Amino acid sequence: MAVAVSLAVLVMTETFVVSVGGMTAGPQAHPLSPSSVASSVPAGSSIRVGLGPFGIAYNPVNGLLYVTNFGSSNISVVNTTTNRIVAWIPLPFGIETLAVDTSNGMVYVAEAVYRVYVINSSTNQVQWTIPLLSYGCPTGCAPHVQVFDPANGDIYVTDLTSDNVSVIHGNTVVTVIPVGAAPNGAAYDSATGEVFVSNEGNTNFTNLTVINGTTNRVVGQVYPSGGGPGVAYASSNGEMYACTNGNEPGFTNDVSVSNGTSNAVVASIPISAACGSALYDPNNGYVYITDRDHIGGQPASNVTIIDPATNRIVLTQPVQLGPIGVAYDSANHNVYVADSDTNNISILPQIFRLTVHETGLPSGTNWSATVGGTTFSSTTPTITFPETNGTFSFTIGNVTNRSANPSSGTVTVAGGPRELNVTFSKGGGSSSGLFGLPGATGYYVLGGFVAALVAAVAAFIVLTRKKRRAKPSPTTPPPDGATGQVR
Repeated sequence: MAVAVSLAVLVMTETFVVSVGGMTAGPQAHPLSPSSVASSVPAGSSIRVGLGPFGIAYNPVNGLLYVTNFGSSNISVVNTTTNRIVAWIPLPFGIETLAVDTSNGMVYVAEAVYRVYVINSSTNQVQWTIPLLSYGCPTGCAPHVQVFDPANGDIYVTDLTSDNVSVIHGNTVVTVIPVGAAPNGAAYDSATGEVFVSNEGNTNFTNLTVINGTTNRVVGQVYPSGGGPGVAYASSNGEMYACTNGNEPGFTNDVSVSNGTSNAVVASIPISAACGSALYDPNNGYVYITDRDHIGGQPASNVTIIDPATNRIVLTQPVQLGPIGVAYDSANHNVYVADSDTNNISILPQIFRLTVHETGLPSGTNWSATVGGTTFSSTTPTITFPETNGTFSFTIGNVTNRSANPSSGTVTVAGGPRELNVTFSKGGGSSSGLFGLPGATGYYVLGGFVAALVAAVAAFIVLTRKKRRAKPSPTTPPPDGATGQVR
């Protein structure tokens, strides 16, 4: 990664481990002085953290954001109210993903070989170190902490090289679950209480393994789905979104959408880049996919946004190079992205739903709307646009023999969702009508032709009558014996 590493960051990569009462404790946090923290920055900007930020998670218990810095082997702790770093937590090499136990604020993160570290969010210090060697991981298994199940209080850790999922409760491994090849991504389904695990190594038939959160047993598979580290559950429609992350020439990436109840794939959405992770934003109802690499391996720099209501891509937002981790802050509703080929995290501009509602069209009629230069069409009564704060011009497309009111204008989005109501009425539009002419033009032409024909017939009758009046009458013969002369 072509970024400079400061002396302060290099010093922070040094780690140490101590033993307290038989329990192994890990590295301790380095609190920062006010002069060493980053300046506060607004949404749409970035925050400087450590080298190579990878994983990112928001802790609702203490309101802090935790960022794993793979390149500098530490965690940056960010206050999202001020966007300032308040602590550094040094850790061994290879830290990537992390998850938060939202019941107590404990933060779980794994290093590259076989250990999981648990950070106390009250002190921002490592409280427990959990080895996985005795749990299906005899020589190291590249663990990745994935997701917390709030129903059973368990943390699910995918073991990339042993094809298992280690389940941790508190500081204890409670079970190991065999899944597919190279598991590397997971999400919790709050409607069914199940955990969906993406198996990255199943290259021919990528799939998700479904785990029952009550029994911690495999209860199903989703084919073909997943294959990458990004998995997110959308509570708005009960569907699971799993993205692929191939960057080899000729590889086609997509986001597969599966129903959380039937475990059947219901849609496949092509994406242009290999993904890093996935997130559902409960505030605006959109799914965020981080675009990590272009095909060929060059780092990408976008976040793709999908609308679960239509299962189509509605927006891309630019970030910095190599975005991987993504997190949602439930307090300020910001989305944060870890840009792995930098030493920054991006704060995305907030987006809101601008929904255009139509009335007056027959059911199933295709209509369209354009807002800020983007056009969407639908056969349902609503079309939704993702918009940031601002004022946008809009136009409503014409429909056969119907006109929209309003047909154009401006609409303002200010800190929340916005609705725009449109009514279609008969008599307008520019679609093809009679004689192939637009709208009612054909009927006007027909009316004009009929009027001309009527006028021509009337003129003929008038002229005929005039001619009859002008013709002289025949001479009446004189009465018998008369000569016809006047005397």
